[in-house]
Amino acid sequence: MKEEEFSEWYHRMLEENNIVDIRYSVKGMPVYRGFAMFIIREMQRYLESLLEENGHEPVYFPGVIPEDTLGRESEHIAGFEDQVYWVTHAGKTPLERRLALRPTSETSMYEMFSLWVRTHSDLPIKIHETVSVYRYETKHTRPLIRSREFLWNEGHTAFAMREEALRNIEEIKLIYTKLINDLLCIPILINQRPDWDKFPGAEYTIAFETLMPDGRTLQVATIHNLGQHFSKVFNIVYENEKGEKNLAWQTSYGPGFGRLLAAVIGVHGDEKGMILPPKIAPTQVVIVPVLFKNADNQQVIDYAKKIEETLTKKGVRVKVDYSDEHPGAKYYRWERQGVPVRIEAGPRDLKDNKIVVARRDTGKKEVIRLESLDISRLFDEIADNMREKAKKKMESKTYKVKTIDELTKRVGEGIVEAGWCGEKDCAKQIDQVGTILSITEDQHECATCGGRGRRIIVAKTY
Repeated sequence: MKEEEFSEWYHRMLEENNIVDIRYSVKGMPVYRGFAMFIIREMQRYLESLLEENGHEPVYFPGVIPEDTLGRESEHIAGFEDQVYWVTHAGKTPLERRLALRPTSETSMYEMFSLWVRTHSDLPIKIHETVSVYRYETKHTRPLIRSREFLWNEGHTAFAMREEALRNIEEIKLIYTKLINDLLCIPILINQRPDWDKFPGAEYTIAFETLMPDGRTLQVATIHNLGQHFSKVFNIVYENEKGEKNLAWQTSYGPGFGRLLAAVIGVHGDEKGMILPPKIAPTQVVIVPVLFKNADNQQVIDYAKKIEETLTKKGVRVKVDYSDEHPGAKYYRWERQGVPVRIEAGPRDLKDNKIVVARRDTGKKEVIRLESLDISRLFDEIADNMREKAKKKMESKTYKVKTIDELTKRVGEGIVEAGWCGEKDCAKQIDQVGTILSITEDQHECATCGGRGRRIIVAKTY
C-alpha cells in the first residue's frame, strides 16, 4: 500500500515517470527530467505572474557571494556555516577571498540594497528571482525533498514603515496559498515557527506545511519577518521627508519547487500512480483510439484526430496514443503518469459522434457526445475534487491529545495538537517524540507535566 510503503512507492514514481534521475555523480544533486521541468515551469510562471502583479521586480543576482559579505551578519552565517559550498580557486590560482555558492541571497542582495536606497522615494523595494541554491545537506538526502542543489523562487523587500512590511507578509501568504492550494490542490498548515526554529537573523518565520502519506509533514515555503536586523548590518538607510535618517524594514520569502512537486506526487497519488492537477499536467488529455487487428481502423484514427484538433483549439495539452499496445496497457501507463482525463473512442462511438471520458481522480467513466464535452468545466471539477479529497485526508490525520503517551502514539501518524508549559525539561521530552511546528497563545494543559501551558502543533518532519 502507498501509505505503508510510501518511500518505495515515491521512488518508483520518480523512476517510472522519468521525473528525476538520482544517478548523477554528485550525491544529493539529481537530474531533473523534462516531465519534472514542465511542471516546475508551470508553477514558476504562475507564481512569478502573481508576484509581478503585486509589484515585484524580476532580478537575477550572481550565484557566488564573497565570504566577507556572507559573514557580515554573524547569526545568519552561523545558521549556514555547516552547509556552505566554497569556491577557493580559479583554475590553479587560489582566490584572494573565498566565494560561497549561494545558500540563500539575503546578504548579496542587501549589500546592493544599501546602494539603491537613499531617500524615501527609493522605497519600497520588492524583488524576486528564480534560481538554484546550494547547501551541503548533512541529513539523509531525498530526491526533490532534501537535496544539495534545489530550485526555488525567493522574494526580498525593503520598506519605509514596519506596517508596510507586515502588510507584505499577509499579501505573500495569499499568493503562496493560491500557488499551493489553488494551483496544486494541496492543503496546507500556515504556522509561525518557534523562536529556536526561525530563519537566522529573522524576527520570526512563517512556514507552509502539508502532510505526506507516511504521516510526516513537508515544509514547502517560508516567509521571514527580518525587521531591521539586516538593514542595520548592511546600512540600508533612507532619508524621510523631514530629513531624518531611518533604517528600512525588511522581509524575505520563498517556496521550493522541488518540494512542491514532491508534495503533488505524494499527496494526490494512489496505488495506480500519480494524479496530477489539470493545470500543471504535461499531458492534460490522452486519447486512446480503440483499434482492432485485421480491421480497417482508419475511420477510428481520423475520429481520434478530430477529437485532438477540437481540444487543441481550446488550448488543451493533448496526446493520441497510436501505439500497438493492448488498451489495458495503455490505460495503465497513462494512469501511472497521472493524466487527468482519458478519452476512448472506437468504431461504435464514431457512428454517433460519442466518446468515453474517464477521470483519473475518481476512475469514473461516462459516455457523452463529443460536442457536449466541456473540458474547462471538467478540469475545474477535477481540481475541486482533488483539493477537497486532500483536505479531508489531512483533517482525518490531525489529532488532539492530552498526554505524552498519546502524543507518542499519534505523532508518527499525522499532525498532533497538544500542550506545553514552556519548561525546557518538558520540551526535551516532546522533542524526543516529534518537532514542535508552532506555539500559540491558546491555553492548553501540558502533555508532559499537566501544568498550564500553550497549544503546540507537533509532527514528524522531513
